[in-house]
Amino acid sequence: HDSWGPELCARRTDLTMATVDKYLHNLYRVDPDFVYSVSRDFVRSCQTPMLVMPDDTPSHSYEAAMEVVALAPKAEVTVYPWKEQKDVLAKTINQVRDFLLVHQPAKTAR
Repeated sequence: HDSWGPELCARRTDLTMATVDKYLHNLYRVDPDFVYSVSRDFVRSCQTPMLVMPDDTPSHSYEAAMEVVALAPKAEVTVYPWKEQKDVLAKTINQVRDFLLVHQPAKTAR
């Protein structure tokens, strides 16, 4: 998950590997037992419908995904693993489409 840093720094002279390392430290290494951008309290209070598609990598643990599903009042979850078998992938794609259709924003009146 951190192999992109040198390439990014080559393209962005305003960035250094020290900046990338600090970002990765905060993103993956500090409190790695939960998600990066929000607290558990925020997830508990979030009323926005969300579809969680679990993974199981160091940066996207299955346990964290399942905790989000357990905490978020309007969370739905796909099966896991969902990428490997074509029939499961097809069902998961349909589940994502259905979720997006059901939860698309209301159209504003003109």
